[in-house]
Amino acid sequence: MKKNTNSNQANTLVRCNKVYMHVNVILTFDMPNAYGERQEFFDLQLPLSSKDTDAVEFLNKKLFKRIVKKCELFKRNVNELTKISTASNWALYEEVTKAESLTALGHNCKWHFGMNRDDLDEWEKELMSKYGFGTNVDMSWLQQFIDERNKATAQSKAKSA
Repeated sequence: MKKNTNSNQANTLVRCNKVYMHVNVILTFDMPNAYGERQEFFDLQLPLSSKDTDAVEFLNKKLFKRIVKKCELFKRNVNELTKISTASNWALYEEVTKAESLTALGHNCKWHFGMNRDDLDEWEKELMSKYGFGTNVDMSWLQQFIDERNKATAQSKAKSA
């Protein structure tokens, strides 16, 4: 195993001529662990090939099941997971696959979870259904906050008109 020093492939492992995309992950949970921490930080190396030409399917196949295993390792319940944040070498993905990266497709590489919220996209809902992410977290407080903020904004605009 060696670390590739090519400038386009920084932070990338090459093993037996296989390329691995480095992913920095931050998981945010509703409940703190035994040490009072609500976040877990770790790095992953996802195997990457020229056949991985759909960035969404690439992550569906290679990222989220690894996150579930990390939650088990950290003794964390996936149903208390409220956010996944990632930073990855998407330039490497584009170089190897000749396809658009997740960021090029307009995704910010963050996923939010929780029950009783209207702001989740279809992908987040699918991840909740498949893995149970955030299914024990009541996020109705967030929806109430958004509704109150929108109401205040509308009132402010009405006064200034």
